[in-house]
Amino acid sequence: MHKYNLVIAVMAGCLTAACSPQVRGEGEGSGSTMIRLRVQADPQLNRYEKTSHALMLCLYQLREPEGFRLLVQARDGLPRLLECGRFDASVVSVRQIVVQPGQTVSQTCDKAEGARYIGLATGYYQQGKKATELVLLPTESMGGRLRVDLGAQEIAGARVE
Repeated sequence: MHKYNLVIAVMAGCLTAACSPQVRGEGEGSGSTMIRLRVQADPQLNRYEKTSHALMLCLYQLREPEGFRLLVQARDGLPRLLECGRFDASVVSVRQIVVQPGQTVSQTCDKAEGARYIGLATGYYQQGKKATELVLLPTESMGGRLRVDLGAQEIAGARVE
């Protein structure tokens, strides 16, 4: 399983994320149709055999959280979530992001129509820790930023600021 995660992370590093890097002053989109994402990775991110490694993060925009919650609890659920695919009809958008140890990623994504939740799934080497998170998107017209803190071995926090 560990080799599978490493292969996925390496392959994903070759792909361009579907979100674009945030550029100040462009003025595109209103605050209600955009999700501002900030991911902060620990310098010891995804530590395995005394070495830090890149981490794959799947960001799901969801209408409803039930399907995501069921997969989180299922025995084979996390590997399915790490496929970054549409696992059921509640998934309205999926983004794959690869984060390097110590990296801060700031991106702006279009908010998919009908999305009310963000589901996060990560491919940490050490399974069994906090590898997933579910966050309610703000409903106000000028929303905040989705901040994700990736610890060395688990998601340290995910919140809307």
